[in-house]
Amino acid sequence: MFFQQPPMTGPGKSKVSLKREWYIKGDKPETIESLFIAYRLTGDYKYRSAGWKIFKAIEKHCKIPNSKGGGYASIRNVDRVEGERGWVDKMETFFIAETLKYLFLLFSDKSVVPLNNYVFNTEAHPLPIFTPSQELLDLIEFPP
Repeated sequence: MFFQQPPMTGPGKSKVSLKREWYIKGDKPETIESLFIAYRLTGDYKYRSAGWKIFKAIEKHCKIPNSKGGGYASIRNVDRVEGERGWVDKMETFFIAETLKYLFLLFSDKSVVPLNNYVFNTEAHPLPIFTPSQELLDLIEFPP
């Protein structure tokens, strides 16, 4: 769906009707997160290439000019993207916290937040993976 609609930012949800309306959440992080993980695991540049296309589409279609307040917004209807922009009047917190973070990591060296040392929670916060020592395990009472 990302590259089939003109803005190439992907719908967060879609509504199928006779008017064929598509609602877009170009700022949603899930696809970028998947591209980041896929790239880190495989090293295949097609994932970076797809991420770059999405980034350029977000910049082109979701970036609000400074003269209008700046920031980023979702596009209400991709069928009218070239005319009246129809931006949704808010910038979601997850756009910076997740979407831009995953884009940054997608184009960063693998030594930046290495996947064998960190796991990401649902809000894209990297949490260090640790193995408890036997001494610590001995202090924990496990149920029988």
